[in-house]
Amino acid sequence: MTARWRWFAALLICAIALALAAAARHGLIEPAEVSARCDAGAADAWCVIRAWTIQSFVHQRIGWFALGAACVSAVTAWRSVAGVALFAACAGLALYTAALCAPAALLALLVLVRARQPAGAASTSIKPQNASD
Repeated sequence: MTARWRWFAALLICAIALALAAAARHGLIEPAEVSARCDAGAADAWCVIRAWTIQSFVHQRIGWFALGAACVSAVTAWRSVAGVALFAACAGLALYTAALCAPAALLALLVLVRARQPAGAASTSIKPQNASD
């Protein structure tokens, strides 16, 4: 995968996560009428989704998840885990947990856009020079 496609995939992940999180924030969490209806005991599916969304950022849970997944992806170089970490981090940025999600997003981006070395490729080595040269 070329660098351009890796960047495109990362931007697409961020855009989808931010759009979904912003829709949840402005459509489910912040409106007073939704809050009043759900607090009154309505058993709507939207109230359940609202409760789960609120629980994701209580005690910065989504931030800790994103940071943990980003660290795992940095150590193991697993791009799929980095994609999940980037999605969670971008959603957390819109859902009130920027303190942990910002570094998680940066770390996940580093893993996603970094070019992979072939399995048998050695890193650059310094060739020793003779004193007589």
